[in-house]
Amino acid sequence: MSAPTGTAPRPRTEEPEHDWSDLLFATVWLVFLVIPAAALLQSDESVWATALGLLGLVLFAGLYTLSWIRQILVPRLSVLGNAVLWCVVLLVPLTLLLPASPWGMTYTAPFFVAVCAFRLPLRQGILASLLIEVAALVPLLMLLPREQWFWPLFGLVLPGPIILLSRFAVERSETHERLARELAVSRQREAVGRDVHDILGHSLTVITFKTQLAQRLVETDPQRAVAELDDVLALSREALTDVRSTVGKLRDLDLGVELVQARAALRAAGITPHLPSSVPPLDAATRSAFAWILREAVTNVVRHSGAAHCRVTLTGSSLRIADDGARAAGASPGDHVRTGTVARSEGTAPSTSRPRTDDAAASFSGDEGSAEPELREGNGIRGMKERARAAGCEVTVARDPRGATIVEVRRA
Repeated sequence: MSAPTGTAPRPRTEEPEHDWSDLLFATVWLVFLVIPAAALLQSDESVWATALGLLGLVLFAGLYTLSWIRQILVPRLSVLGNAVLWCVVLLVPLTLLLPASPWGMTYTAPFFVAVCAFRLPLRQGILASLLIEVAALVPLLMLLPREQWFWPLFGLVLPGPIILLSRFAVERSETHERLARELAVSRQREAVGRDVHDILGHSLTVITFKTQLAQRLVETDPQRAVAELDDVLALSREALTDVRSTVGKLRDLDLGVELVQARAALRAAGITPHLPSSVPPLDAATRSAFAWILREAVTNVVRHSGAAHCRVTLTGSSLRIADDGARAAGASPGDHVRTGTVARSEGTAPSTSRPRTDDAAASFSGDEGSAEPELREGNGIRGMKERARAAGCEVTVARDPRGATIVEVRRA
């Protein structure tokens, strides 16, 4: 028994998506078949030849309409193969015009141009259209006397460029829509990434400090250590819920809740909070932007500032978050920037000594301790600015010579 050849089957060409508006746009041009029909009726041929030619035009119109309903006639053929096949099929009824009007077939050339131009890639469609126009013009110029060339040439040459321009416009429109969809997806991904960064950055920072505090208290104050671990568990569950909700775009932050959480986060990090007790009236967009920016700014204060105090000022048109900087804890600005050491008061969570690489990183020029620090913009600061712009606000982030960081948001 011979082994099977194992040749891979030819991939099937799928029918492109189209709706009734496409069919209407394609078939409305059948009205121009009136020109060859009028030529047939005005010819001196017999009634039977004229009737046969009119029948050919009717069959051509029906097949042309069908060709737009089912563009892929043979799925095993490529798109180019199916376009050529449909051109051959459409030529069959036009042979009925030959007895009465041998040159009448040339009036139908624009329909063949449309079949090729709108179904093939743009370059192939242009090349095929030019070949069709040339194939139609040659018999026209050969069969008609020169004084009768004007109207046939007008009806044959003018529609071709119009069809190709329409095809080019469709191509540009499809490209624009595709790029618009890609841009929308990219913006959505950036927004989701920004939201996840803000949520996890804040929650994991608080969880870290509370866990470190629980480690120190586990022997001296077990009950308080257990309470801190309970808070860690609650925060981790809340962070998981926030991530799920943000990815699904089902939740937005509440400014009042963020103020409460900011107070807890600052206290856990050994920073004295000075926060407003109420939220003034704000529109929804501004309220949401203020909430996100407050969360990100407080997270940076906890992680990077080395501050002893953090003050939040909230009005109906502005939000200001200011810490008193690294010097408040007795560290020099140079040490604070080089090592990222977060000084803590007695009884608070221990600090980390890894190099600082995030949003609050600063650089100095000139002599250490006397130069003005310069903020480097990271993901968090960029996220704050993007949220502010989306809500019609402006955000500024600055650092004074003492090492204090000030984040201020105002309505534009």
